[in-house]
Amino acid sequence: MALLLVLVVSWASFEVSLTGTIKDAGAQAQRRLALFDRTLETIIERFHYLPVAVSQAREARQALEQPSDVLAIDAANGFLSKLNETAGASEIFLMDLEGRVVAASNWWALPSIIGTDYSFRPYFAEAMQRGRAQYYAFGISTAVPGYFISERVDGPAGPLGVAVTKINLGEIEATWWRSGELIGIADVNDVVILSTRPDWRYRPLQTIPSTRLNSIATQQRYGEIGIDNTGIIVDRWSSRGAEMSLLKGGDPETSGYFLVETLRLPKHAWRLLSFTPLAPLYSSALIMALVGGLASAAAVLIAVLFLQRRRLLAQRLAEHDRLEQRVAERTEDLHAMNEQLRAEIAERVRAEKAERTARDSLVQAAKLASLGQALAGVAHEVSQPVAALATHLASASLMARTRQDNEMVSILGTMNRVVDRLSALTGHLKTFARKETRSGGRADLATVIANALDLTDHKLRAFGIDVDYRRPHTKMMADVNPVHLEQVLINLFANAADAMEHRPVRVLSIRVEHREDAAEISVADTGEGMEAAELNNIFDPFYSTKEAGRGLGLGLSISYGLMRDAGGAIIAQSRLGRGSVFTVRLPLSETIEVAGVTA
Repeated sequence: MALLLVLVVSWASFEVSLTGTIKDAGAQAQRRLALFDRTLETIIERFHYLPVAVSQAREARQALEQPSDVLAIDAANGFLSKLNETAGASEIFLMDLEGRVVAASNWWALPSIIGTDYSFRPYFAEAMQRGRAQYYAFGISTAVPGYFISERVDGPAGPLGVAVTKINLGEIEATWWRSGELIGIADVNDVVILSTRPDWRYRPLQTIPSTRLNSIATQQRYGEIGIDNTGIIVDRWSSRGAEMSLLKGGDPETSGYFLVETLRLPKHAWRLLSFTPLAPLYSSALIMALVGGLASAAAVLIAVLFLQRRRLLAQRLAEHDRLEQRVAERTEDLHAMNEQLRAEIAERVRAEKAERTARDSLVQAAKLASLGQALAGVAHEVSQPVAALATHLASASLMARTRQDNEMVSILGTMNRVVDRLSALTGHLKTFARKETRSGGRADLATVIANALDLTDHKLRAFGIDVDYRRPHTKMMADVNPVHLEQVLINLFANAADAMEHRPVRVLSIRVEHREDAAEISVADTGEGMEAAELNNIFDPFYSTKEAGRGLGLGLSISYGLMRDAGGAIIAQSRLGRGSVFTVRLPLSETIEVAGVTA
């Protein structure tokens, strides 16, 4: 009876542990697949604009309207080559109405695809019919697979042809390979087109019947050689709420039983699959079964001993007491083990959260570094010709005064003031783009606000926005890095301008107030305002209420982090149809009485 109880407990422990382990492994695989999906979409989205840009280019239209004009074709080839040097796509080319390539970014290469007929490709027919298409296939001329994005080129009298961009997705395979996962993408034909295993490419998940294989071959999707019709999966079935499969590969990594998790990508008609070996999961379950069996055996043994002690209670009270002490000690040990297990689980959760936070911080830091480098380059390149122009204007003004040409002196004075303003703007840009290694500092709030308004003046004027700014009667010095505060204010001013772009009344109100030991800068607009649900998420990374393509959703998140690190805060208030108010609260270090000024 005792042996049967131990076996039942061991079996129950095995089943419960295996089911839970499979569920956890499936959930982890789904999270990884979602991350891989976002990485794939990010790479593809980098090139989405290229076919549209080519379809609207004058060189491309002229080449399609006049295919016999050698100069027009040469101009289109040069345009595509130069565009691709910046974009970094695999190929960019133009196809006429018959599907023949008339211009390409690799026109100079051997072999070149110019003159090749791709009318049989679905991305040509679908683009001609629907205006846009996406398709993954093996390159017929280059023998290099890629993802094709096509856009129809329309003229005044109708379609002129199709602009196509080919993307090499080898980068995503390299990223997956470094992760150590067994990953693959299967297309609409259940053929693996991308994988961390090179020997899986262009093989079906399961062997395809010969009747269907002939139909697939006519698509020429997989090149002249076609697919290797050796199925990767020998058998697949469902068990414990998950999908299992049996693989027979050429090495231990791709042989045996695996847990299969699938993420559908309906936008591309693909499936992203993850294969997790079942052997480690079964080993873990067997260990838990062994532990359960030992625990049940120990419990049975304790019960037997307890019954024996009870029968001898009258004669051996001392031994009975010692037995109770042993039971108490073992119970305490189990309690300690449970507490230790809870502590380990909590520590693992904290470690995973810290890892996610660090990864997000690295992504944010890389984006900010790229923006800073670009801004510094622009400021540096502009400042040198501005300095030279100021020198020439000074020389011209001196000559005009020598000749007593008052009209020329007046004109040159006006030009000199414009150059001074441009020089001040580039100075602000250099200061704003300079690398900051310290988080502290002191900032004159009036100066920082003036600099931020100066840098956003062009946008405010372009949108016809009136600025209502009353300078405070005291000079306020806040304990904050001035460049960080300027970055936050520029973001708030730009967001306010975007919110008021289509409003009949466009007023940007700026107030600076002294409250106890802190300073408050309020930025109010007369825009559309936001709903309460949107207001709760505006400081989250990558959340934006703007139209697609007008923002990444990082500005307020970064601004919130900068002010929080400085010991301050950003408070948002909004009423739908009335506008929004963002208040920046900062620790105040010093105030100096000055005459009040209204701007």
